[in-house]
Amino acid sequence: MRRLASAILLCAVFAFPQPLLAATELSGTCGAPDEFVTADESLAQFGQAVTAGGVVNVLAVGSATTVGSVTAAGLNSAGEGGAFPWHMVRALHAALPSVKFDLTIRGGRGMTAEDMLPLIDAALRQQHYALVLWQTGTVEAVRGLQPDGLLDVLHTGAARIRDAGGDLVLIDPQFSRFLRANTDLDPYENVMQQVATMPGVVLFHRFDLMRTWANDGRLDLERTAKADRDKALDELNACLGRALAQFVLSGADLLKK
Repeated sequence: MRRLASAILLCAVFAFPQPLLAATELSGTCGAPDEFVTADESLAQFGQAVTAGGVVNVLAVGSATTVGSVTAAGLNSAGEGGAFPWHMVRALHAALPSVKFDLTIRGGRGMTAEDMLPLIDAALRQQHYALVLWQTGTVEAVRGLQPDGLLDVLHTGAARIRDAGGDLVLIDPQFSRFLRANTDLDPYENVMQQVATMPGVVLFHRFDLMRTWANDGRLDLERTAKADRDKALDELNACLGRALAQFVLSGADLLKK
């Protein structure tokens, strides 16, 4: 039976937001270059929800790196608020402390985009989400599934999210030399870039950002000693969350130029 993670809800209550903030007011993005933390298309629905002063609901859907990663000791160290979507929401709270954000996480280890689509549909029926994060593509690449199938599913999901009044951030695979050496990621990356041309859809280039950090010697899980890997994973999730927070704020036009 496919393993599914239970929904996770993070909720905090604040008052009306400040309209704009400088990028320097965000918690550090761990040296992420501007190209990776600047959305190239508008996230208007998310921006409108933030400035409206009500609850800003965020849905994150994905596989293991979204819901939490299991360590060698069998512990879900990135769960219980440690995975990158939680860090993103914490960074959003820090940047806009007067906004109320609610985070819901759906997904599970080994899930394809096709597996995740019913979870998105079910979540959209329950409430309105101004922002949806959809991390996918890794499982499809590892299994050698047809890229056209991924394209069809992402197109369908993006249209449903848009029709429900939300914006979509696609998140590509995390950087791995082993993954790059043993799978052909390019067709799946091309699919995600194609879907990101739809209105209200942007692509967060997690793979390239993590590769930049690894090449710079900042964060490199594959070359981290086993004893230090859990600590490095926690740092990586925090950095990705902060970078993603700046990315969505830039798309929502909430950063000072």
